[in-house]
Amino acid sequence: MAKNKCVCEEGPPAWLTTFSDLMSLLLTFFILLVSMSSMDPELFDKAAGSLKGSLGILSEDPSTMQLVQVIMPKISDVDLGEISTAISELQDFVETEKQNESVQMVITSKGIAIRILTPILFDRGMAELKPRGLPYLAKVFDMAKGWDNKIRVAGYTDDLPISNGMFNSNWELSYARARNVLKFGIDYSGLAPGTFSAVGYGEYRPAYPNDSEANRAKNNRVEIFIEYEIEPDPLTS
Repeated sequence: MAKNKCVCEEGPPAWLTTFSDLMSLLLTFFILLVSMSSMDPELFDKAAGSLKGSLGILSEDPSTMQLVQVIMPKISDVDLGEISTAISELQDFVETEKQNESVQMVITSKGIAIRILTPILFDRGMAELKPRGLPYLAKVFDMAKGWDNKIRVAGYTDDLPISNGMFNSNWELSYARARNVLKFGIDYSGLAPGTFSAVGYGEYRPAYPNDSEANRAKNNRVEIFIEYEIEPDPLTS
């Protein structure tokens, strides 16, 4: 009895040829798209900024940088080594204290912004700095030592009315908190008081909708923005 023999055709199967052609066409198509595209740095920075301007003290869309992935931009006449060390110390302290959700950092082309949720710094409805918050502020202001800059401190609250009798409005409470952070920064850093400024926004610039207790807690915050360079005052220059 004769056995059937399997006859194998030479070369690749027909489906593989079609598949290879498809892959080649797709590769060519994507190469064409890349070659025709242009990268606009400004638009890229805006797309990369996941906070989308929620840090109210910033004048541009920031790019969120995790504390473990800080990339310092090029800054003239600044010792980047000292700044990088100060950032690393803040990073390590925040991680050790397990406060990554309460202390956030943003790096922009104009400066460093740090957001601290107020339970670390203040009791509810109060403006006096708590001792536990002072080490955080000290490490923040370490970043500003030794180089010219402007330091802006902004206070924010949620939309619940203030009811402790010490402040007439959330506006006053937010400013009192910013002012006390500013005073600590001046005393601790030894920098010229004229480089500091403070402002209170109350509930009027929320980072999140005031529709839950969790979001209200995030809106109660202090933001410190340390600029890289001082811009001339148009009224005095």
